[in-house]
Amino acid sequence: MIRVIFISNLRMLFLFLLINRVSDRDLFFLSDKNIKLEKNRFYTLSTPKSILELVLKKIISKFSMLYILYKNKLNKEEVICYGADHILGSAFFLKRYKFYLIEDGTENYQLKNYERSWKNKLCSLPKFGMHKNVVKIYLTKKENVPDCIKDKVEFINIKELWNKKTEDEKNKIFHLLNVDKYKLNQLNGKSTVLFTQPLSEDNILSESEKISLYKDIISKYEPSKLVIKPHPREKTDYSKYFPEITVFNETYPSEILDVLGVNFDKAVTLFSTAVFSYSKENVDFYGTKIHPKLLARFGNIEYE
Repeated sequence: MIRVIFISNLRMLFLFLLINRVSDRDLFFLSDKNIKLEKNRFYTLSTPKSILELVLKKIISKFSMLYILYKNKLNKEEVICYGADHILGSAFFLKRYKFYLIEDGTENYQLKNYERSWKNKLCSLPKFGMHKNVVKIYLTKKENVPDCIKDKVEFINIKELWNKKTEDEKNKIFHLLNVDKYKLNQLNGKSTVLFTQPLSEDNILSESEKISLYKDIISKYEPSKLVIKPHPREKTDYSKYFPEITVFNETYPSEILDVLGVNFDKAVTLFSTAVFSYSKENVDFYGTKIHPKLLARFGNIEYE
């Protein structure tokens, strides 16, 4: 059996590694440049910057995938797919093979992702687990799961899966995610963590709008006790704007801190899934209503 895995970010890779043991036969397609796999076969997927580029990449992608199948001597009977069904290249496999979907942050909980216009139905496959070939969807949160996918969902607990891993498996995950445990010393004495999000990088807010929003939030907390944990895809230099606050720039997913026993008294975010490992009473979840552009793009997201 050959597993073909489409990974959109480091957190999804972490979830895949918790659900499965890595095999030398695994074939990865990665759309996050922060991910570097050494021993396994992998291909990097670039994000289209325009509609024209998207159309061209879709055409090229089909022939590229056929070549990859031939090159790796893959046949239909021995291929099974994991990961994201909405990133470039995944559609080719989605309509041909069994697909096991893995949670992609808040995307799986947004109703707009399941609404299909006639144009979408004509030109695209159903995504986010709605396609008939998706046999299972791994999610970490039980609230706000759309009705159209509920029968395929299996809820997973990150800590429980982590505790089932052997020490060798845990160390392999640390290696693949480039975790340097010595850098955790930066977090000593910190009681509050702010999980930021790539809102300017994703062209939802401008850089100045994002910083202004976080300035308002940060003003509510004691700087000496606060640490900022940027999203792996962010390019913003928070130390430039908040020199008095510790910025923890490690790119691995924040859930790694939790499984390593690094806990904070308070977790703060706009709407990052990183806080879901904390008890609700220990979370300040500002949601999308805090800014009209966030509400327009994502709908109303609250911590329920």
